[in-house]
Amino acid sequence: MDDIYKTYPHNPPHYFVSNSLYIVTGSILYNKHLLTNITHKRIVCDILFERAAHWDWDLEAWAILENHYHFIARAPENALTLEKLIRQFHSKSAVELNKLDKTLGRKVWHNYWDTCITHETSYHARLHYVHLNPVKHGLVSAKRAEDYPFCSYRWFLEKADDNFRDVVMNQPIDRVDVYDEFDD
Repeated sequence: MDDIYKTYPHNPPHYFVSNSLYIVTGSILYNKHLLTNITHKRIVCDILFERAAHWDWDLEAWAILENHYHFIARAPENALTLEKLIRQFHSKSAVELNKLDKTLGRKVWHNYWDTCITHETSYHARLHYVHLNPVKHGLVSAKRAEDYPFCSYRWFLEKADDNFRDVVMNQPIDRVDVYDEFDD
């Protein structure tokens, strides 16, 4: 598959590149904190894993928060499947959350933003950023992102090569440009 710019009305174009890394952020409509309990977050996390696997996107980092999510994943040969992954992830998770909350028909998800990561240092910084996002949003105390069960940090600490882990976690994140305006 060649690199593809796909345009949408009222949105910037999306850049799709086979086997490339992407960071994706999605938000809940009106910035509502719908994912405040373990069951809600577990549903969203499980459906993200299931849809990513279905479309052959390899998750490398994730954080499910109370009103948004971030993930980093490697695209398959057909990177255009990101649209289908997100559409199905949002649809299936909304249906399950609405069943649980007895609010059938409620619109849950607002939008998502994706960026193709093109530089290694940008990749490292974004991995670091996603792993520590629960700290940024006050869901765990400083330096304890591994205690948050709905992000990839504990998994990263256990699975990553020591040298790679050090490179990622020493990469500054103060200049990372990720849409994350989800504070109250």
